[in-house]
Amino acid sequence: MPLLLGIDIGTTNTKLKVYDEDGQTFAETSFKTPLFSDAHGPYYDPKELTTLLFAAIAGFPERVRRSVKAVSVSSFAEVMVGLNERGEPLTRCIPWYDERTKEEAEAVALDPSWVYETTGLSPHHKYSFYKLLWHRRHEPEVFKAVRFWTSMSGFVLFALSGELSFDYSLASRTMLFDQHTRTWREELLDLAGMQKAQLAPLYPSGVALGRLRHEAATRCGLPEDVVVVTGGHDHPCAALACGVFQKGWGLISTGTTESLMVPLEHPPSFAGDSGGKPFSFGHHVVFPLYYAMGGIYSGGFAVDWTLRLFGKSYEVFAELDPVRRRDVPFFFPYLLGGEYEEAKGAFLNLSGDTEQEDFVLSVLFGLCAEYRTIWERMEKELSYTVTQAVNVGGGVQNALWMRLKATFLKKPIIVPVEKEGSCQGAALLAGIGAGVYKSPEEAFSRTFRVEKTFEPIAELEAQVDHWYTTYLALREVLKVANVRLAGRKEE
Repeated sequence: MPLLLGIDIGTTNTKLKVYDEDGQTFAETSFKTPLFSDAHGPYYDPKELTTLLFAAIAGFPERVRRSVKAVSVSSFAEVMVGLNERGEPLTRCIPWYDERTKEEAEAVALDPSWVYETTGLSPHHKYSFYKLLWHRRHEPEVFKAVRFWTSMSGFVLFALSGELSFDYSLASRTMLFDQHTRTWREELLDLAGMQKAQLAPLYPSGVALGRLRHEAATRCGLPEDVVVVTGGHDHPCAALACGVFQKGWGLISTGTTESLMVPLEHPPSFAGDSGGKPFSFGHHVVFPLYYAMGGIYSGGFAVDWTLRLFGKSYEVFAELDPVRRRDVPFFFPYLLGGEYEEAKGAFLNLSGDTEQEDFVLSVLFGLCAEYRTIWERMEKELSYTVTQAVNVGGGVQNALWMRLKATFLKKPIIVPVEKEGSCQGAALLAGIGAGVYKSPEEAFSRTFRVEKTFEPIAELEAQVDHWYTTYLALREVLKVANVRLAGRKEE
């Protein structure tokens, strides 16, 4: 029986899962994505990552390893890996969320509407374009020595196969990629001080690059005839696994961040100014579809931060009764930033009677409210109604959060049996590239299973609507305060 290996390189953890062609899990493991720091801030070491990754694969039972037919990789976006002529990593890779590139973003004058309509992204310091400018400014010798740039997924695929690649879905998050021509945009490359030949070749997701090279096969304990297939950005990979390439479907992905993604047949069309849109757009891993995606930076991060702050465990959520607690404080979940540069988190409406449980509940309310703002704006801007919502990611284990989310969004939310959607999506891409599946439709229909559907809490609907209306008003007040506080800090 052919098995498929899906690898998901995440912000916090790297996960590996082996599936059969019907989506049953045969083996799985994970490890902390190695994160280091230097004088500039946190960074990923791609060589250390592949060392741990190869060891993790080698740790699977031999009977599993010997049956693997194909492998693919999903990963976080925006992170760039610079390689020398031999394919050895030269750069310390800046995490997507790191703020050291703010100076680069402020120093380069770009037309936001042109950038958005061309690349699908509104200028923001997290995108790869600004990370390249940072390397150029702070590490000029390293920057000059780089022969090839690729994504973290592309680097791992190169370590496995010896073939360089940059798939469309991850290229879509660089702010260098033209969504309409599927090529690197020369004007932006010139500003970054780069040549097109320095970027790895572009591919759709789900394309076979070749077989395992001998060294990788030996270190991983895999057969050399394993097919290595182009992967993609983690959210679109999860969308493939959850069927979110079908009209009316929407994907909620709840991890460190929380996102909403919907499929599109074509790039969105715009009349006039395209600035301030609540979503980015780019290439889906299901070629030739596109996607629109919006979300909040601090999803599961805010939950973990709260529990750590108050010394609580996840059991606290089972003890909370949102129906009985009527005076929930307002929490604004901008712990990792927001849609404007100065965004910072806040609690409002506290009193001497506010207890730890109120803080915990307010974090869930605030996450759901902020998510609803993105949801409503995306549906309105795109004239797209989500009729089938599927939620994946570690956050689905929090039943109270899921029920509140369904209440705020006013619709049931499906949770599949396979909650590591990005891992499974990578495995399905591997199966498509290796010919195990004839199409994305076949891959989805053979592997998707529903575990649970979360319904809205009927007793809370009126309270939530009133609370949400107030949240929206306070959200604008907080924006003014955040901008003012940022100005004072600069002074």
